[in-house]
Amino acid sequence: MKHILIIPASGTGTRFGSATPKQFLKIQGKEIIAHTIEKFHSVKLIDEIYIASQTENFELLKKIITKNNFKKVKGLVEGGETRQASVYNAINSIEANKSDIILVHDSVRPFISKKLITDLIKECHSSGGVIPGIKISDTVKRTDEKGFIVKTLPRENLWTVQTPQVFRYDILKNSLDKAVVKNFWGTDEAAAVEFAGYPVKIIDGEKANIKITHKVDLKHFNR
Repeated sequence: MKHILIIPASGTGTRFGSATPKQFLKIQGKEIIAHTIEKFHSVKLIDEIYIASQTENFELLKKIITKNNFKKVKGLVEGGETRQASVYNAINSIEANKSDIILVHDSVRPFISKKLITDLIKECHSSGGVIPGIKISDTVKRTDEKGFIVKTLPRENLWTVQTPQVFRYDILKNSLDKAVVKNFWGTDEAAAVEFAGYPVKIIDGEKANIKITHKVDLKHFNR
């Protein structure tokens, strides 16, 4: 059984406000995506890594892979216009058995711990699909288009979710196939798996496992 990581890295950095896609910004002498790969590369359970990105970034990625001796990176895949499209391209490019485990992780979420990676893999072996999340402690409001409150949502059993999202290969592949046929586009892998009718478990993530979205988030590298 293999444990295969897919990193969708086709973002352009629009919200970040940088001419350089944020995954390729250098922090502490290393690109953010290199920090991310390094975390997974050092986990013994991870066998292979595939990166989905725009083809114009392939040469840069090859340099990053060579420079850091990331031997587990087995391929670069052309990314799509959406996250789901990038992951779909990647999963159709790898060789895997139905019982293999696929992890999908944001390229700009470099602060994840090895323990959480391992815990998610172990949980996936029994549940078939699992994602990390943080229980919501704040009150949540839903508004209309003009910003007026429509409803206060009960916060019990509400979570904000993180990556890596981890699924048995056949579950994720079947789910993405169905999503494409039905023209369903989700913002994460779990949405597609839920749409296909498979159960997805959620376990405690880590507050430190943030996604770098704005420049202020870079301060976490100094902690």
